[in-house]
Amino acid sequence: MDEQQKTTYDAPMRDTGCAQSATASNASAAQGTDSQETQDAFAQTANAPGAQSPYSTQTAQSPYSAQATGNPYANGQASYAQSPYGQSAYGTAQNAYGQTQNPYGTAQNPYAGAQNPYAQNQNPYARPAQPTQNPYASQPYGTGYGQPPYGNAPYGTQNPYGQSGGYTQNPYSNGAQYPYGQQPYYAPRPPQNPYYGQYYAGGCAPLNTPDLQKKRESAAALRKMSLSHGLSVLGLPIIVFLVSFILALVPSFREAVYQENTPIYIAINAALSLIGIFVPFFLGYLYQKKRGLIKELPLGTPYDSKAAVLLVFVGLMCCIAGSYVTNFLSALAENMFGITFTMPTDETVLDTVPKILLTVLGTAVIPAFVEEFAIRGTVMQPLRRYGDKFAILMSALVFALMHGNMVQIPFAFIAGIAIGYAVTVTGSMWVGVAIHFLNNFAAVMMQVAVDNLPEATANLVILAMIGVIAVVGIACAVIYFKTYKRPTLSDGEGILQRGEKGKNYICTVSMILALLYLLIQTAQYVEF
Repeated sequence: MDEQQKTTYDAPMRDTGCAQSATASNASAAQGTDSQETQDAFAQTANAPGAQSPYSTQTAQSPYSAQATGNPYANGQASYAQSPYGQSAYGTAQNAYGQTQNPYGTAQNPYAGAQNPYAQNQNPYARPAQPTQNPYASQPYGTGYGQPPYGNAPYGTQNPYGQSGGYTQNPYSNGAQYPYGQQPYYAPRPPQNPYYGQYYAGGCAPLNTPDLQKKRESAAALRKMSLSHGLSVLGLPIIVFLVSFILALVPSFREAVYQENTPIYIAINAALSLIGIFVPFFLGYLYQKKRGLIKELPLGTPYDSKAAVLLVFVGLMCCIAGSYVTNFLSALAENMFGITFTMPTDETVLDTVPKILLTVLGTAVIPAFVEEFAIRGTVMQPLRRYGDKFAILMSALVFALMHGNMVQIPFAFIAGIAIGYAVTVTGSMWVGVAIHFLNNFAAVMMQVAVDNLPEATANLVILAMIGVIAVVGIACAVIYFKTYKRPTLSDGEGILQRGEKGKNYICTVSMILALLYLLIQTAQYVEF
């Protein structure tokens, strides 16, 4: 076989990618014997001027003759068997794209049946974008989608890629134009939540982020605290009402015993203070402890005993200062607005030792323990989770409103801040008990002076007591802040903002009812 004939046979073999040995075998079967005479005749015919191509349909010896039996590309018919190369179809014997190897055949057609890459289960694109470049613009497929092999076969009479002449219409715009008569391969899905791999409607902000979940849990815990504190505050008037109702059932008890017998009167008031405050707040403490809202109360020794002693007298001085602030506000309201603040009066005269002792017990001792347990314990300690400042302010507010009159509310608020600060920085509620007791005990002693001494002498005694408390308190404050580094109050967990904390604590049903009751009670002691 000469070089020209070998070149003629090698070219289609390289184009089709078939093995050389298979091509040579097929050529031998089609042409018969490879004699020297046949080779010379073939070479002369190919080199002659005007001679036809050995691939021409009129060449009887062409291995790719159109008359070859079983040629799937015969005569360039407009079917899916048409040759995509615009030439005469390849013969059967030497066709490298025979039935078993033809990529456009039935078994190996990449666009047919289960092997179609655009089939329903294999389509990687739910809604493919319009191509920016025709992938079939160059050879061997022609200049557009309208040419073979995509003109009308193998998909039928309609071009599945739109109108002839190019990709002019999205074939996936509706169900009727899908090339396989299918609906969209993947149903449209909403935007994906990047936090949890879940979907949220409309592309809105994620509804279950870790920070938001922590904020919800923190707010829920604060509302539970508010529920407990509000119900505890409401427990006092409820218990007082029940005790008064029971005593009213006893004939002549109010006139004969309660009002005429001073020791019994003081003892009953002390018992009401103990039961009315301690019982509801103790129940509130149990409620919070059961739900993990409060830890053990700080009933141990202070962090520093010397600092604790100094802060006791500093706190007592602040209480006395609160009394002067109250007097100033009362005078200001009366002079500017004509409003007079009053408070419940006690006609008891402390002129005997039993009365004085009972009054100290009912006014100084019991309230110091009970109210400190209720306010600096049950109320303030769980609120420290949200910051020491927030806890001190809210507990002072509850403590002030519980006094129920505008004469004592400003004083109690300032005293509550001072006591709360001392308890927080010393780590012991006993410091608050000491401040509370000394303040109330000083008030009892001033009352004893007024009831048993001339007015001028009583005033001097009161001024002396206030002066001593002020001087000692100032001295202790100077020593404390010079000796000890200013303690840093904790900011708490820092999940809720300041406004969120106040809103979640105050705006609950029980706390709103408690505040309304205290405001109504306070309004009874305001005269216009």
